[in-house]
Amino acid sequence: MKKITILLVAFLFNANFSQLSAQDIMEGMVKMEITEVSSDNPQVAAQLEMMKGTSTEYYFSPDKSLVSSNMMGGMIKMSYLVDNNTENMTMLFDAMGQKMMVESTKDERKEMEEQQNATAEQVDITYDETDTKDILGYKCIKATITPKENADVPMTFGMYVSEDVMASNKLIQGLQAFNLKGFPLEMIMEMPEMKLTFTTTELKDSIDKSVFDVNTSGYTKMTFDEFSQTMGGMGGGMGF
Repeated sequence: MKKITILLVAFLFNANFSQLSAQDIMEGMVKMEITEVSSDNPQVAAQLEMMKGTSTEYYFSPDKSLVSSNMMGGMIKMSYLVDNNTENMTMLFDAMGQKMMVESTKDERKEMEEQQNATAEQVDITYDETDTKDILGYKCIKATITPKENADVPMTFGMYVSEDVMASNKLIQGLQAFNLKGFPLEMIMEMPEMKLTFTTTELKDSIDKSVFDVNTSGYTKMTFDEFSQTMGGMGGGMGF
């Protein structure tokens, strides 16, 4: 169970490490949840059931963005506050009361972004505008992300994206070099032995700006390297 939990933490970190923007919706909130899980391995399937209900909320405005994830009934919480103008980021991580905070600038994240761009070169993205789905009143088209031949990418994505809610191309790890046609309101992640579906369950076109006033009380400030080492000690590494 620990391996799956750490894997999902790593995915959420990389997927949420972004700033959001909007086209028709200039500010608002999108909430996504893990709604479906499956595995051919009965033991893995039982563990994945515990991950159902994991939620991620994306708050965005022209000036700031906030991504907040809640896993395993609140046992693990992550938040990422980004200044859209400077791209400075504050990350808060709470694992069962062990609270850590990392602040970083765009320049300090340059190496990570270069690694993500390298991953982007190993995948292809295609669209099927005949495959549509209505999600919360928004028309979405099918997008598929697949590894290129011999690529070292352990997962594939199927997504339904809406052109009415545009997202930064930094939203999903490995897609930094792509300009998505819309915000993904549903994502299907497939990896060896597991499949997870993330679905939008709530979407608002306005927010209370106080949501960006995050409470950092009780958090231990550390560097990104220190945080990575701590996470490695907790579960064998997060993959970054």
